[in-house]
Amino acid sequence: MSRLYYPPYMYPYPHYAPMYYSNVMVKKPQEKNPQVLEAILTGIKREATAIDFYNRLAKYAPNEKDKQHILQALEDEKVHLYRLTELYNTLTGRKPTYDIERVTFNTYKEGLQKAYELAVADYEEYRNSFYLAQYLPFRDVFWEACNDEANHANRFSSLSSYQVSRIELKDYGKKPFVVNIDEATKQNNTFRTALWTGDHLQVTLMSINVGDDIGLEVHPNVDQFLRIEEGQGLVQMGDRKDRLDFKAKVYDDYAIMVPAGKWHNLTNTGDKPLKLYTIYAPPEHPFGTVHKTKADAIKAEDKY
Repeated sequence: MSRLYYPPYMYPYPHYAPMYYSNVMVKKPQEKNPQVLEAILTGIKREATAIDFYNRLAKYAPNEKDKQHILQALEDEKVHLYRLTELYNTLTGRKPTYDIERVTFNTYKEGLQKAYELAVADYEEYRNSFYLAQYLPFRDVFWEACNDEANHANRFSSLSSYQVSRIELKDYGKKPFVVNIDEATKQNNTFRTALWTGDHLQVTLMSINVGDDIGLEVHPNVDQFLRIEEGQGLVQMGDRKDRLDFKAKVYDDYAIMVPAGKWHNLTNTGDKPLKLYTIYAPPEHPFGTVHKTKADAIKAEDKY
């Protein structure tokens, strides 16, 4: 449990609140119910807990889309924390102190489930507080927080459902296999993961970091096919490693064919990871190959 004090989240107070008009303070709200003050303080504690939790959960997001959903919920919680703190300060003349209930989780999936449960609990808390309060701006603040928590619950439920349907990325060869290759490719965050290795063909997934490349290489007896699913890059090919006279820019949905014996490289020239899959015929890497980073791939190649 960590003790926190009023945080300086400088969000403008809602225009409908009767506390401020033309930057002039008017008469304080007349809410006298002590239960309302307790509800405000409870809300402050819950918002601080959610802010701490969502900050950590966003770091576990497997992709930018998930991360942005979590960060949007985080920004909503910051707004509510500020507004509730203003109400508390107006009623008491002091800033609140509160304890954060640190939400723990071991996996992203578990974190999403706990985020959903937290949002549902917050929704019920704010709904009860709305019915408890009698005056503005208390009712409005509780009502907006209630609506946002309902949206957060829906958002986390959707993200959690997607996690359940995520593809297990492993080598499925030599068995018959069908997969949504677009989803599998975008889901992959490793430099290289073999998805299917047969006797005559291999499919691997790749993710190239911003500014990085696959690495200049040549396959004397292997034709190679690459398809970009997300991002942009620069392809270079040539008969000699010091003379790459073929160059082409590639984007989402572009395919690249590399003949056996051609030196080649692919560089990420975009602002996000370059997601692609590649097909080798015949297979180039051992069954079950997983290189989490480019450095891991280089080490493995030195052992081949």
